[in-house]
Amino acid sequence: MTASPHVRQIVLDLPALAPRMTRAALVVSASNAGAIEMLDAWKVSDEAALVICGPNGSGKTHLLQMLTREAAAAGEEIIAVDDIHLAAEPGDILALFERARGESRRIVFAGRGGPSDWANGLKDLETRLNAAARISMQEPDEALLRAVILKLFRDRQLKAAPTIVEFALRRLPKTFAAAQAFVGALDAASIEKAAPIGLKLAREVVANLSEEAWSA
Repeated sequence: MTASPHVRQIVLDLPALAPRMTRAALVVSASNAGAIEMLDAWKVSDEAALVICGPNGSGKTHLLQMLTREAAAAGEEIIAVDDIHLAAEPGDILALFERARGESRRIVFAGRGGPSDWANGLKDLETRLNAAARISMQEPDEALLRAVILKLFRDRQLKAAPTIVEFALRRLPKTFAAAQAFVGALDAASIEKAAPIGLKLAREVVANLSEEAWSA
């Protein structure tokens, strides 16, 4: 049913469909292949802790969930903490280290920034985090950014022509945050204006997105 031109559709702030955090769904390119190799190496090591850090949208949560699923399938239960940069008290993070040691379990933290930021001045915690194995995710190369944009469209069940993706690649900063902001804004604009996702709408979205959106 086509919306009346006099009716304004309201965009509800509902979460996008949860993406599948599996190895098969992981987008791999030269810019993140090393991180996956490091993850697999940690799985078979005897190291007690792992830190996954990197920019927003770089795949930290995907790696964390993939790791915990695969470990559980192998009979190992890992203590996994996502978005550790949002933890209110560094003392709580330190307590998790003690819990993991007491239960003879391994522990994995994922978040933006790095150990110094997460420790927030608590030296004992900073020392433990810095001693952990670390995977540092990087911003995407063009091949990965293209694949990520396509995946974001699929996750939202949106149909977009290849020309939309190429248009975005030429104009967006090469960051995961920019890709997420673009696809999210394009989806919202399409609903609000009852308009198809095409180059005209993509141009409007890129023109209206702010620097804050690129780096959110």
